[in-house]
Amino acid sequence: MLKSSNLNSVMHKLDEEQTDNMQQDAQTDNNNAAPKEAATNESSASMAALNLSDGVLQVVEPPIERARGQVKELMYISSGYGKQNKIYIDLSKEKYKLDASELAEVTEMLNNVKRYQVKLMKLKKDMTTIYQRTKMLRKRAENVKCCKYRDCQRRLDKQKQEESLIGSQPQ
Repeated sequence: MLKSSNLNSVMHKLDEEQTDNMQQDAQTDNNNAAPKEAATNESSASMAALNLSDGVLQVVEPPIERARGQVKELMYISSGYGKQNKIYIDLSKEKYKLDASELAEVTEMLNNVKRYQVKLMKLKKDMTTIYQRTKMLRKRAENVKCCKYRDCQRRLDKQKQEESLIGSQPQ
C-alpha cells in the first residue's frame, strides 16, 4: 500500500526523469525524430498511470484512514488501557487518597472500639456480680422473713399458751 508521501516522492522522481529525458531528447540529433516520439509516448503513458494511481489513492485513502483509526482504537481498548481500566485506576487513586487522609481517624476509631469493648466486658462482669448478689440477698431476705414469721408465730403461740395457763389458774 502506498502512502501519500511515497506517492509524492514517486511523482517527483518521474518528473525528474521526464525532464532528464526531455533534455536528452533536445541534445540528440534532429534525425532521430522517431525515437523521440517513442520516449514522449512512454513518458505520457507513465504520467497517465501516475494520474490514474493518484485518483485511485484519493478514492481509497479516506476509508483506509478511518479503518486504521478504528483498528488503533480497538488495539488501545484490548491492550488493557481502555476506559474501564482508566476508571479502575482513577478509583484506586481516590481510594488511596481517602485511605491516607482518614487513616488517623480509622486508627482512633479502632482504639476507641478496643477501649469500649474493655469497658463493656467490665460492665458485663459487674452486672453479673450484682445480679448474683441480688439473687443471694433476695434468698436471704426470704429466709429472714420466714424466720421472723416463725419467731413471731412462736411468740404468739407462747403468749397464747401463757394466757391459757394464766386463765386456767384459779384465783
